[in-house]
Amino acid sequence: MNNKKLAEFTLLDVMERQINFIKTNTIFDRKDFETYNEGSLLALNEMLADVREMAEDEFTNKYLNIMRKLDDQFEGLEEEEFNDKGEVDKLSGYNNTIVSIMKCINPQYEYASED
Repeated sequence: MNNKKLAEFTLLDVMERQINFIKTNTIFDRKDFETYNEGSLLALNEMLADVREMAEDEFTNKYLNIMRKLDDQFEGLEEEEFNDKGEVDKLSGYNNTIVSIMKCINPQYEYASED
């Protein structure tokens, strides 16, 4: 673990540490969260690439739109019976990870899909 000054700690550091935790954690059985973690890693890797290339407005607009689309998808899942729990877990991991990173940028983004 790095011991840099917190003023130098970046969103990139947060995402890299989340990826590392998902891949190496010993707190709980990773098998129980395999599909959820798959979604989380997918989101983190996509966001990691974007955070290196995009300005804040471009990044937040992209992921706010993704959050809204996912919210619509989840509403559709509630209206119909959805038998693939693995797909729901993966989407949940993907969505929740995006929300957690977006909250680091601005806490109001947690509620963006409710607009």
